[in-house]
Amino acid sequence: MERLGPPLFRRRGFLGPERGGLLDQLGVALTERGTVRRDDQWMTSVPGVFTAGDMQRGQSLIVWAIAEGRSCARGVDQFLMGDSDLPAPVR
Repeated sequence: MERLGPPLFRRRGFLGPERGGLLDQLGVALTERGTVRRDDQWMTSVPGVFTAGDMQRGQSLIVWAIAEGRSCARGVDQFLMGDSDLPAPVR
């Protein structure tokens, strides 16, 4: 947010995943749009590191983030347990 005066702020919107931190330290691959690249199991280019929501889709509705979080949880479950009975609302 940008401060415009005493109690006045303006939100700039989603500018993409923050760079220079953990994403760079881990070497996570990004898409051409600057979002985090993932596979069909919601795993990034780094084994054991998963992504969902705005990080991989870009700015979107909260309902997408919730559905993707559930699908990502299935991918994590499969990674850890070898299989999963959890639902995957989106692929």
